[in-house]
Amino acid sequence: MGHVRLSLNKVAMAASLLLGSALVAMPASSQDGASAASPAAHSIAAVVNSDIITSHDLRQRVLFMLATTGVERNEATLVRIQNQALRNLIDEHIQMQEAEKFDLSIADGEVNQSVGALIGRNGLDPQEVVQRLADVGVSIETLRDQVRSEIAWQRIVNGLFGQRIRISDTVIDETLDRITATADQPSFRLAEIYIEATPEIGGPEGALEGANAMIAQLAQGAPFNLLAQQFSSAPSSAAGGDMGWVKAGDVRPEIATVLPELDDNEVSEPIVVPGGVYVIAMVERKISTSDTLYKLSQIAATADDFDTASARLESLRDQLTGCESLKAIADASDDVTTASMGELKATDLGEAIMAQLTDVAVGEMSTPIERPTGAVGIVVCDRQATGSEIPTRDEIENRLMDTRLAQASRRHLRDLRRKATISVRG
Repeated sequence: MGHVRLSLNKVAMAASLLLGSALVAMPASSQDGASAASPAAHSIAAVVNSDIITSHDLRQRVLFMLATTGVERNEATLVRIQNQALRNLIDEHIQMQEAEKFDLSIADGEVNQSVGALIGRNGLDPQEVVQRLADVGVSIETLRDQVRSEIAWQRIVNGLFGQRIRISDTVIDETLDRITATADQPSFRLAEIYIEATPEIGGPEGALEGANAMIAQLAQGAPFNLLAQQFSSAPSSAAGGDMGWVKAGDVRPEIATVLPELDDNEVSEPIVVPGGVYVIAMVERKISTSDTLYKLSQIAATADDFDTASARLESLRDQLTGCESLKAIADASDDVTTASMGELKATDLGEAIMAQLTDVAVGEMSTPIERPTGAVGIVVCDRQATGSEIPTRDEIENRLMDTRLAQASRRHLRDLRRKATISVRG
């Protein structure tokens, strides 16, 4: 399968055009002939603990998803959308039930403001969108309900886990070291759709089928961000799958290996990982204007063969407490010498040396490198990033906090779903 090409750098525009055209294009027959007042419209689609999801609720959500995603309407797609719509509604009822436990209510004014902002970001007039939805039999309440549950759930997650999560200075330092070590590498603006391999969709095979369906819909012109909002299980789904700017080392290895194959505005084939399947969009890439300045020293061991010399250097690791300790180590050893390598930019060191240094912390030694008279290790005395793309410590802390909150959100919702009594009516 070839890669799908899209105008991904105009995602918001695509969403605007879709809401401006697909809604108008939807025929009245998409309501399946059931009016809101008919008995069939208010039959029970599912029961979530004590809450009822009616067939009308489900039909409204299906119509809304069809309108906003613009997916091709065939039997397989309709089944998939109905299953996803029902799952979304079940999750929203669980979220709102949790809100009731904490006596949390979201005012209509706040919901209206969020809905207006959501529509406004796509460059549309809210009243016009409401009318277009009404013209095809979709109530704006289906969007309001979705937004209300999102606001409530975010507050619940922040309240339950926000104070518990602590990002230590050590974790920030490690993250900053990793970012600094790769400052000269290309950056990628990515978007993601993650199909979780849950039993409800048929496990790994169902997830792969779902990912292929997403790619097929993208090829038909469906906007990536709207598909991500409705179908993705990733924390980024609320942001339309937008992962922001990342480097290869920031993403899963399975994803990192695909990035060199993707051009700008191109979508990957399904990427299978434990637990699910990803579809990755390369929105754009840029060559970093940042660089990393290293202050390096070397420590060499002389021996007749590399293995002996390498073992000798490894035996000195515990004594190495930074570059200031090198002289004492050399003075105490007849077979060990040290020398300063000065300050060097990462871009001047070459790929072979950088491969050795990327994971070496400041004050530590690289894996021994073979040389004719034995072995040499490179010690990182200091590492500093230069350029405007290096985040501050506060930015790193906020990014890590958002990631951990998103993980906690997924775990908590999964736990609540497992404990809930859910009955889906055929």
